[in-house]
Amino acid sequence: MKRLIPRADIEKYDLTKIESPYFSRIEVRAFFRAPYTLPGLCELLRECNISPVCGVAEKDQRRVLEKLAEGEWLFVMERPFLSLSRECRVKYGHLMGRRLYVGPGKWEKVSIDYDGVKNTAILAANRLVSAGDEGRLFLSDGKDFANTTRVMTQRWIRLDGRDEQLIQRSVERRYGELRHIKQRYLEGDDNWQVGGKSWHWQPVTPDVAYEYKDAGQ
Repeated sequence: MKRLIPRADIEKYDLTKIESPYFSRIEVRAFFRAPYTLPGLCELLRECNISPVCGVAEKDQRRVLEKLAEGEWLFVMERPFLSLSRECRVKYGHLMGRRLYVGPGKWEKVSIDYDGVKNTAILAANRLVSAGDEGRLFLSDGKDFANTTRVMTQRWIRLDGRDEQLIQRSVERRYGELRHIKQRYLEGDDNWQVGGKSWHWQPVTPDVAYEYKDAGQ
């Protein structure tokens, strides 16, 4: 799959399939002898008032390549040498429109807020229940914190170099979007514990979480 598209169509294509403007010029040079073999090139030639029937003169080639260099037209291919998905995001951000602000990413922990007033009352009630446990200091066991609550806040951020393989699977959200997850401290299943259970915050949420298009993955 190789084709040229006007910048206005960028939203229709995956950024991982769009070559950087610099390298697209190198790719397109090879098609000037047979413009019809590259979809979109004839349209670009006509926009430059150049006939695709006759051979493209050197000076006309420079005009066409300038359109590519400025990002007015983009080169789509299966495996770009340097795609717009990450490496060129800052340099060519002006080409991306909405894609600069919305895209694949991951949730990263920003903060954790504990419900101080409510949790104080819960701890007081738990202390009465634990009073019968002779020889044990209060708050030395997970059950002493039972039913306390907290809210974890996470922010949607861009994937980094270690996550490149997840770009295709990730959902797209607005960068900087926040989500708030209310958790409760409960006893639940834990395969890492000998007894199969432990006290922990539920629902279990890692500090960094990924969200996929197919929820079953």
